[in-house]
Amino acid sequence: MAQFPAISPSSISLSLGGSNITRVETMTMGDVLFEHSASTDNLKCTATFENILSSQVASIDSHFQGQGGSALSFSVDASTFWGAIDFVPSNSKYRYVEPPSDEHFGVYNTVSVTLSIALGVIRDFLIAGEPAKLGSNIALDVYPFTGTAPFIFNADDADPAVAASFILNGNGAS
Repeated sequence: MAQFPAISPSSISLSLGGSNITRVETMTMGDVLFEHSASTDNLKCTATFENILSSQVASIDSHFQGQGGSALSFSVDASTFWGAIDFVPSNSKYRYVEPPSDEHFGVYNTVSVTLSIALGVIRDFLIAGEPAKLGSNIALDVYPFTGTAPFIFNADDADPAVAASFILNGNGAS
């Protein structure tokens, strides 16, 4: 996981998203709300970097390419990116919403990036893959898994006791 380049934005626009709630209309008593979790979804920020050098533009564009566009999550240096704003936890993960927008004005440039933010480390699964005994292992820190791939799900302690396993290979592991 690569960290976003250490460049301080000139301005940040933050969209707080919304609660993880489903609204269902009813005929007799109005809307019924179902809360799925206490987390906030669709938190986004747009950071604008004004009057930066071409080398800094290249580092942002290169980072975007290195993250596979919006495929891979990354971190930011909170003190450089957010400055005195203490809203986003330092262990949050970021993804690009769209490619960076570049404007070139001779020596100095302006770049805007829109990022999706997962507050804190949100994991659907936390699996320790280190005891796996297959071939070569690779380090893995990709949402939602963290550990060493391949992951082996063994069901031999399940009830009823039926020996079964499922192997999840990561990044072409075999």
